[in-house]
Amino acid sequence: MRVLMIDDDRDLCELLQAVLQRSQVSVALAHDGESGVAMMDKEKFDIVLLDVMLPAASGFDVLQRVRMTSDVVVIMLTAKGDEQDRIKGLDLGADDYIPKPFSADELLARMRAILRRTNKKQVNNSIQQEDVVFYPTRNEVEVAGKTVTLTGVESVVLKMLMLRAGEPVSRGHLYRTVLNRDPTPYDRSLDTHVSSLRKKLGPTVKGSQRILSVRGVGYQYAS
Repeated sequence: MRVLMIDDDRDLCELLQAVLQRSQVSVALAHDGESGVAMMDKEKFDIVLLDVMLPAASGFDVLQRVRMTSDVVVIMLTAKGDEQDRIKGLDLGADDYIPKPFSADELLARMRAILRRTNKKQVNNSIQQEDVVFYPTRNEVEVAGKTVTLTGVESVVLKMLMLRAGEPVSRGHLYRTVLNRDPTPYDRSLDTHVSSLRKKLGPTVKGSQRILSVRGVGYQYAS
């Protein structure tokens, strides 16, 4: 696993680098947004750990620039309890977030879990529903012949819903399978990912939603 950590807290970066390297994780460090973007232009990483508060360019600015050209897994590092930062990061294409302070063990578990769900070892067959064709191994979907790029988490959510098109999938199952945690009353991560998916897929030719909300249950891909 190759990880790029972009955070201006040098002590935290060096501590995590030392701990993660003991678990066979290669960690590169950048301490401002511009340096982080420059490193991503030169090297390939499996995961980017991106702090929200950065000098030169904020974490949100960096995320927007990354998502223009890459579907690399991005985990935002946010202040504990700052819900708006988490929602904004997910809206801009982050795959997950972890609030500070956090333990290295939790971070490592989150990284491994999200890679298990988004790696390229998924089935190499396309999944089709009407004019939507989804390619799991490429994190891409074609809508009426036009290619749309998805984030890693969006890809897994869409795959789960399309494979069970016409049937509701519970929020709890989606949280545990995709985000590796149980839902809590104020956690809107899944809703944000689904909202982003809806925007990218657009409505059906009849103008209806492709992904439906099922009250008290979860979500369903319209068959």
